[in-house]
Amino acid sequence: MHDIPEGQVLPLRSATVRIDAAPLQYAIEHGDGIEAYWRKARGANPALFNGPFFMAEEAGVTGGAFNARYHRTRFATMMHWKADHSAAKPWHIFGVGVIVSGDNRLIAGRMAPSTSAAGRIYFPAGSFDEDDVVGDHIDIDGNMLREVEEETGVDLSKAMRRDEDIHLVTVNRSIALFRRHYFDASAAELLGRIRLHIASEVDSELDDITAIAAAGEMDEATPPTFRTFADWHFEVTARQA
Repeated sequence: MHDIPEGQVLPLRSATVRIDAAPLQYAIEHGDGIEAYWRKARGANPALFNGPFFMAEEAGVTGGAFNARYHRTRFATMMHWKADHSAAKPWHIFGVGVIVSGDNRLIAGRMAPSTSAAGRIYFPAGSFDEDDVVGDHIDIDGNMLREVEEETGVDLSKAMRRDEDIHLVTVNRSIALFRRHYFDASAAELLGRIRLHIASEVDSELDDITAIAAAGEMDEATPPTFRTFADWHFEVTARQA
């Protein structure tokens, strides 16, 4: 994976994430630090939940095919991972089903205060969990559909069309797997629907929604994987216009 340039968009012919029953070595080696960091994080945000989580010790791309092996761990490991700036830590892999409006806006949400990423701007998405496991692998597209519908009420399966390729962006041991879904509805219409959905939720992961209209609009409130993909999308569509 080290030979894949960071901060670039890579089209993939396929993407497969398989489950390895062995424990995550990183969690074993850093057990005390993970526990201490989790206590600190919970003290700052009691709403955090130490649920099941996955991370990968192996990931790579060969001939346009992405393959990774996931190991089960807990969310506390992820919190410690975020604060660990070493290059030896495992990979966090997640899928992103991007909503593209009929007027070429990308729909992004602001994370609610109860989340571990409060105030940050993301495309609606979520880490893989046990609900995404099918046999011995992760259902990447199923995760995209589930997470987007849970957070926004938008059903990606009702999109007019979607990308054939998944696109990969990696930055600082995060691997984001993007697939765009194109809707006829305008950004204004989609934002109106999604705000109604957010208002109807008892404990929504989002507290607002926005439409990104151009490269450079996403700033430091957005993780670099998302910013890189958004800028690439608008650069590509501008060339195609």
